[in-house]
Amino acid sequence: MYLEKIYIENYKAIEKMDIDLKPGVNLIIGDNGAGKTSVLEGIAVALGGLFVNVAGVSTKNIVKDDVRMSIKPIGDSSTAIEYYEPVLAGCTLHITEEQNFTWNRIKEEVSATHTKIDDKNVCVWMKKLTNNSDSVLPLISFQSAARAWRVRRGDFGNELKKKIDDRRCGYIGCLDSSMDVKSIQQWCLKQEVVRSNKGTVREYEMFKNIVASFMKEINELNEAPSIYYSLQFTELVYKNDKTEMPLSKLSAGYQSLLWMVMDLAYRVCMLNPELESREQITGIVLIDEIDLHLHPKWQWNVIDALQKTFSGVQFIIATHSPIVISASKQANLILLDDSQDISYLPDCYGYEVEDVLRYRQESVSRPKKVKMLVDEIENAIDDIEFDKADAALERLKNVLGEDNSEYKKMAGCISDAKFIEEC
Repeated sequence: MYLEKIYIENYKAIEKMDIDLKPGVNLIIGDNGAGKTSVLEGIAVALGGLFVNVAGVSTKNIVKDDVRMSIKPIGDSSTAIEYYEPVLAGCTLHITEEQNFTWNRIKEEVSATHTKIDDKNVCVWMKKLTNNSDSVLPLISFQSAARAWRVRRGDFGNELKKKIDDRRCGYIGCLDSSMDVKSIQQWCLKQEVVRSNKGTVREYEMFKNIVASFMKEINELNEAPSIYYSLQFTELVYKNDKTEMPLSKLSAGYQSLLWMVMDLAYRVCMLNPELESREQITGIVLIDEIDLHLHPKWQWNVIDALQKTFSGVQFIIATHSPIVISASKQANLILLDDSQDISYLPDCYGYEVEDVLRYRQESVSRPKKVKMLVDEIENAIDDIEFDKADAALERLKNVLGEDNSEYKKMAGCISDAKFIEEC
């Protein structure tokens, strides 16, 4: 199961976009303001169509603030807002070679109170799937850029408690921008109590297995760490061969990473409590700014860790990080530019970070002022104008300091060029 194509029109700042996707990892890159987050939010709205007929699960809709608009001047000092209609977020979902669905979520007018869906066949299919106790339900999740700090209100889990044994609970809030930390903690507490009374609990073991596998891969550990709910600390505890510590005491980067993968693992286990192996997991996961709070070492490993832990899941990920781009093997690389044009680029697996910046992100690997001075020195050397080269080198020293490796490199270039010219 994966998305083949997405269609977005008049959504936020997007006039119109059709984007082709592939199974596995899809990386969306581009400058700030190019629309990466809006694309992911549009996909989340489209995926909300899956839950239109699923009882107990609210869906993500198009609201007034999502409608593309412009401000028009009227007279000398007045303005008017012009909204563009209709607003559309749609997709084509591949199920099997013989079965797929295409649908659009539509807000026809800015004043409309409902978001329509133009083809309800997918709603019927999803309802049957969730009502079939033998089916493996797909993981659907949107990990927004706000996941690190936007936590739901304390009573949000009450909705979950009312249906605690219903598999559909794994879809509650799955496309929201906030994370339901409290419900994850409560679920783990319940599993720990059952485990202490009855022994092994299959879904709890799967939860811990998923988290441990991911953390082992991203940290390049020889042995898998463990995660468990501590009745002593009354919270989740992370343990590896060096430390054992409550999650609340870990760094922001560790917490952000762990909560993201725990949210995915929790939903997998809620949806499929009888799951026997990680290889059975399918689904679609959207992640905005995956490099958020991540140390460069983790940026090198995060995509590989996700693929190995969730091998049957399609990931659609937005990132600024050239490290993440370079580390992504066989990724579908999608470049959005400021004019909302879309380019599909070859993957950059194994590229130097500097080359990713230059050839994929159309950026530079050093500050603009430093680059200008280095270019000035190199041009002066080429023209055998050593006075200009020395003057630019002096300015470079004032910027970087004389112990900087780039300064020393350019000083050496000038010295070598002078020696060659004198010979």
